[in-house]
Amino acid sequence: MQTAPINWTYSGGIDPLCGTGATVAERILAYGMASIFTGIILAADQARNVPVAEGWKIALLAFFAFDIAGGAVANMLNSCKRFYHTHLQQGEGLSARLAKNPMLFTAIHVHPIIIAYFLNGHLLNATIWYALLLVSVTTVLLMPLYLRRASATGLTVLALLGDQLLLPLGDGLEWFIPCLFMKMVLGHAVQEEPYRAG
Repeated sequence: MQTAPINWTYSGGIDPLCGTGATVAERILAYGMASIFTGIILAADQARNVPVAEGWKIALLAFFAFDIAGGAVANMLNSCKRFYHTHLQQGEGLSARLAKNPMLFTAIHVHPIIIAYFLNGHLLNATIWYALLLVSVTTVLLMPLYLRRASATGLTVLALLGDQLLLPLGDGLEWFIPCLFMKMVLGHAVQEEPYRAG
């Protein structure tokens, strides 16, 4: 069994993306995977006969791919777990206060509605998914700490199945809901021990 020290303290410049105090390896992992995911999503979109995104919409698709798909990895980083699940520290402002409040942070993620509206998705389904995201995060936060990870995993799998079988967001957006639930429900809402590099 591999072990590593658990440490909840951090210092340095505020970084709500990778978590304050993220190591170089954590940053490379988060930004590298976000870049790879964005490239794959954009390439898949352009390979279709009728692309989901054309012109300025490509930039919007790229932004959401980087933020949501990349955020699924970033929110699992130990540096993010440490940052999100500790009290507000001296010198941390509004962005940190927002990031550390899982319900507020989730509430600002109206991304399904925005991407469906601008990229010809199903607006009603997007609105339902936004509500389900809020309900899912609330459910996880109401669970005892020892059940949160398993509950979040179950809700994320339900979202993946629901997106594919019941409430599709739209052609070319099949990746969005699973990644959003990985980022917010499985990643952001679940408190886990933040390991330090050995």
